[in-house]
Amino acid sequence: MSMFEDQETCRIYSEFHMNHGKTSEDKQDADQERFRIENDGQADWALEKIRDLKEKQKENEELAEERKAPLEKKIAKIEAWQDQQNEKLQDNIEYFEGILTEYAMKLKEDDEDLKTHSLPFGKLRFRKQRPKWKYHESMLLNSLKKAGRDDLIKIKESVDKRELKKQVDVAGSQVVDLETGEIIEGVEVQERGEKFSIDVEEGD
Repeated sequence: MSMFEDQETCRIYSEFHMNHGKTSEDKQDADQERFRIENDGQADWALEKIRDLKEKQKENEELAEERKAPLEKKIAKIEAWQDQQNEKLQDNIEYFEGILTEYAMKLKEDDEDLKTHSLPFGKLRFRKQRPKWKYHESMLLNSLKKAGRDDLIKIKESVDKRELKKQVDVAGSQVVDLETGEIIEGVEVQERGEKFSIDVEEGD
């Protein structure tokens, strides 16, 4: 890169950052003075700048990943230790829960109406549970259909958009049914201009 290009880059960047925070009137004046691309040489120079900036982004990402790798190993080691220790503790918790359940069942045998047995460090509770419904979906669905209970069957409706496009004609922003000639409500066709993109050649 020549000294001129380096100075020109600094000038453009400075103008860009100085324009942030200005009023709309200031920005209009600055917009008239800011750098504009006026030929292919300048356009290619801007593409090169984008490529260089993207390469710098990639370098930053690679550096961040490199710096994170040792930390991830440490975190994995800590989590493995945590899981191992908590698994041992969970085994103990389940052991005590088991012997407490056995003791509570004995209390229940002596007092069928027992609901709660209070102790200084907690409570042993018995609570009536609602019945659990186990569904066999396909069997149940067939049974309800045979019984004519369509009111108990949910039907999810949706438009086949791919097929819709094949069977309509577009008139302006409206869609016309080719079969009936009527306008179909609920859909609007919005014309869009060309999509612009910038393709930057990758560096060697």
